[in-house]
Amino acid sequence: MSFPKVAVQILLYVTPPEEFDRLMSSLETVNYPKDCWKIVLVKNYSDKALTPSEYVREKWLVKVGKTLPEVVFYEQSPNLGFAGGHVKAEELSRSWQPDYLYLLNDDAWVAPDFLVQAVTLAEEKKNTALVQSLVMLDDGERVNSVGNAMHFLGFGFTIGHRQLPHEIKDDLPMFYTSGAGLLVRSSILQKISGLFESFYGSYHEDLDLSWRARLAGYDIVMAPDSKIFHHYEFSKSIKKFYFMERNRHLTNLVNYKWPTLLLFAPAAFVMEVGTLVFSFRSGWWKEKLRSYLYFLRPATWLWVFHRRAQVRKFRVKTDREMMNFMTGKIVNQEVDNPIMKYLVNPVMEVYFWFLKLVVRW
Repeated sequence: MSFPKVAVQILLYVTPPEEFDRLMSSLETVNYPKDCWKIVLVKNYSDKALTPSEYVREKWLVKVGKTLPEVVFYEQSPNLGFAGGHVKAEELSRSWQPDYLYLLNDDAWVAPDFLVQAVTLAEEKKNTALVQSLVMLDDGERVNSVGNAMHFLGFGFTIGHRQLPHEIKDDLPMFYTSGAGLLVRSSILQKISGLFESFYGSYHEDLDLSWRARLAGYDIVMAPDSKIFHHYEFSKSIKKFYFMERNRHLTNLVNYKWPTLLLFAPAAFVMEVGTLVFSFRSGWWKEKLRSYLYFLRPATWLWVFHRRAQVRKFRVKTDREMMNFMTGKIVNQEVDNPIMKYLVNPVMEVYFWFLKLVVRW
């Protein structure tokens, strides 16, 4: 069997040395041929960095050609976040001309055959653009993600989080893949306008990538036999809400057709009012208002129209077809909100049902 070339991209940020050691030790056990994969390690700048560059070089880079394949180590300043870091890593990977990229979190570790299983599935399903590994929590028993769902208003959330594998129901469609452990077919990136937008920073970049891949007619799947383990912690940083809200609206504006956005407007307005009220109650209202200010910039709308033009060139799927992979409810979140469960979700599910009857473009 000939093995495709894979560049495994990892971003090192504020990772503690013990977590980085655990990741790298697991990569030493990978059973993929060493001449067919390489590690592209990008260190995003942080004044809170816990793993010094000297530590990486002295403990791990010395193992290249022995227990590790080739490693490209690049120190990036300023910090461009998850999206920008992987864009740089993809640029470094490109010179090797890999058949696939594999995006791997720095707070994860892998099973020995994670790469073989993901690549095998991608090779069997030639129309597949993205293959997500089964992302387990670090206890090795409960699931972190078997894929991610998307509410039709752009909210993304994991499927199966904190459940045992046999407990997971299939009533939620998988709309997008998690960037924590993701195989990307390199040949499709030029067709769908690249990997990520660097300025997204973090949040929604993986949703946008999957949406573009689906619009271009490609499939995305989860490989249940490709396992990684994720030391997941729900971020309590208020700063994240700015990126979550800003990027959600950007992604909707780019990937939906205008008539669809118009039909969504009443539901979107109600949800915005509710989200704004919730932001005041939860203390992140400044980040919410700041996300609105971003859309007062002419440069924002120039980018939106430019990006929409790019999407039109490769779009072969309709919004109606995309809705088959969306949902009208939000579930499995870290905070169980009774208002969401008993009021918002039922109303939005009815609204979404109506939209699917109307939208035919």
